[in-house]
Amino acid sequence: MRRGRAAQQTVEGRRGVRAISGKNLGTLLVSQAVLTTGIALSFPFFAIYFHRERGLPMGWVGAILGVNGLCGSLASGLAGEFSDLLGRRRVMLLSLLARSASVGLLAWAVHQSWDIAPLVAVLFLTSFVGHFFDPAARGWVADRCAPSERQRAYGLLRIAVNLGWAIGPAVGGLLAQSSFALMFGVTALVCLATAGLVAARIADEPGERAEETFSWSAWLGAADSRFRWVLALSVLNGLVMGQLVISLSVHATQFVGLTAAQVGWLFSLNGILVVLVQYPASRYWARHRLTAVLVAGSAIYAAGFALVGAAGTFAAMCGAMVVVTLGEISTSPAMQSLWANLAPAREKGRFVGLGSFAFHVGTSIGPFLGGLGLEHLSRRHPAAPWAGVAFVAAVAAAGFHALSARLTPEEEGLT
Repeated sequence: MRRGRAAQQTVEGRRGVRAISGKNLGTLLVSQAVLTTGIALSFPFFAIYFHRERGLPMGWVGAILGVNGLCGSLASGLAGEFSDLLGRRRVMLLSLLARSASVGLLAWAVHQSWDIAPLVAVLFLTSFVGHFFDPAARGWVADRCAPSERQRAYGLLRIAVNLGWAIGPAVGGLLAQSSFALMFGVTALVCLATAGLVAARIADEPGERAEETFSWSAWLGAADSRFRWVLALSVLNGLVMGQLVISLSVHATQFVGLTAAQVGWLFSLNGILVVLVQYPASRYWARHRLTAVLVAGSAIYAAGFALVGAAGTFAAMCGAMVVVTLGEISTSPAMQSLWANLAPAREKGRFVGLGSFAFHVGTSIGPFLGGLGLEHLSRRHPAAPWAGVAFVAAVAAAGFHALSARLTPEEEGLT
């Protein structure tokens, strides 16, 4: 019986790998890159718009963007659940169409200089509907890829995302010089074009649990003790990852003395490394247990952020960014693979969504905690906040090590 089941799983895994290596994955990668480019050409500039154009204090801007991130976190959790019920492709399409419409409304609101309250409400709506896309897409990958192949597939998706982030802000910076409303208008068109691409080229089947209806209690109570442990570690991983942009930028300019251009080069280095190193790294890590990869990646994160605190020059910050990026490259695909591998056959979307929700909670509150550290600790001890970040990453590494004894080889991503 066991041999027959293993043979069936092997055949199903090979079918999944063949399916995902064809035009559908290529289309999904292109869609992800195009969509991220469209988002990145406008939304990173929202803090500048609120502060410079509308005169909001940066404290208010940070609070608005923090709540906006929590809206996206909730949507990420629900997206996986609804993709199980409605189908992955349908949720991706609905998210793209709703995002296109809401961003178009946002462009009009900016053009007409709406009051802050309704403008922020539209921003929250845009974040909520837009965050339904990614968990549905990652659930789609999980459906069509064997557990041992998911790290590589998710690594390819990360490359597509980083290509978008490399192109988008450069284009957005040019558009921002003429009109913020134009930026958001272009983003709305890009979302609509991505919806057309997904509709024409992505194949899918009805939801795994199409006969069920949504239930808050079923969604919130789905995780067993092992997955609740994974969710807690996902929050920690998000807390660490959430320091990469805002907190690191402020630290680099105020306490290391870098210029804005040098900070831009730091993030360009991050994006280039992900594009060049992610796939070979994913191929290498695919031969190891997922928890081993996550222990190593979290330890690399700890070392990288400790180096950020110790850096005093641009060259040293570049070295720290290389180490931090290697941690990011290691942990992100492995984390997503673990969410999918621990999911029951009919609940991959639900579990991927819950994992995404936990991670985004961490990335949403991470900059807030980082800001407190920069405000209250860095003036006397610039390295102190980064020692705290390194400690959180080390705790995550210990947690993943403890989890390894409770997982099967298949759940660990081994063939």
